[in-house]
Amino acid sequence: MKRLALMLGALGLAWTTAADELRDPTRPPLRENRIALQNEPAPVLSAVLNFNGERTAIFNGHLVRPGSVVGVYTIESVLEDGVRYRRANQPHELHLARNASTFKKPTAEPARAP
Repeated sequence: MKRLALMLGALGLAWTTAADELRDPTRPPLRENRIALQNEPAPVLSAVLNFNGERTAIFNGHLVRPGSVVGVYTIESVLEDGVRYRRANQPHELHLARNASTFKKPTAEPARAP
């Protein structure tokens, strides 16, 4: 009988310990989470790719498409020259720099040695 009571007591402690880890979804974010969001570096868009009509992008070093999640960023759509994303439930857009989208063409003839 003592063993049964001891086992039930230990089981009760285990349940209360597990309950401490549960978080109320309606509770505002913890201060530490807000600080982490503030310290997150600005996102970087390296390229927008179009293959057979499907656009993808290189966002923070990751190949992304609509619905992709990279860290705290959720990609909503890939635009012709940028991406539309959400961060902390706020919509944002990031576009390529104008000079990043131009490509240099090679010269018609290779340079000749004198």
